[in-house]
Amino acid sequence: MLLGTVFCWISWVFVIINIDPFQDSGIGFTFFYFSLLLALIGTISVISFLLRNSFSKKNLPMFRHIQKSFKDSLIISSLIVLMLFLQGQNYLNSWNVIIFLFAILLGVIFLWSSKNNNENLNLK
Repeated sequence: MLLGTVFCWISWVFVIINIDPFQDSGIGFTFFYFSLLLALIGTISVISFLLRNSFSKKNLPMFRHIQKSFKDSLIISSLIVLMLFLQGQNYLNSWNVIIFLFAILLGVIFLWSSKNNNENLNLK
């Protein structure tokens, strides 16, 4: 995963250096956002895995740490790239950010409560 992340950052830098955004028809922006998304997923996933593995009190198998780290990094990276895309299109303002963060908060609370509810049902 670390090697793939390095290659993604190299491809992102390659896109930054070689594509002129003023003469681009749209495919360059697609490469920019996609390579940035993959690079952020890899970077956040590796950092999250290292933090989970070193500070976790639970004795979980390694693949569980990797699974949780990848899921978290996918969500965080997607949000970062989406916000960057909206900013690039001049759609991002303070009200949009507040509504967007509130919707994310509601989604996280829902997932957290449904997970706890399922665990409580399985214990009975």
